Amino acid sequence: MRILIITCYFSFTSLSTVGFGDYYPLSDVERLVGAMILFGGVVIFSQIIGVFNKILNDFIALGADLDDGDNLSKFFGVL
Repeated sequence: MRILIITCYFSFTSLSTVGFGDYYPLSDVERLVGAMILFGGVVIFSQIIGVFNKILNDFIALGADLDDGDNLSKFFGVL
């Protein structure tokens, strides 16, 4: 149980880029697993940012249709 808690603690501190350094991998296998966890975190974070970027671009494109109406209102206001 203690190893599981230390593993979770190490994973969370490493993935959050805090990395206090109080626990660290000692063997080559532990370093490999740690590197795979960090790489997986980068991949998942990149996917989340990609989805967020797509949602943001769709929202901007949705608002672009309304810009024509605003320009038309300004045109008639100037007349």
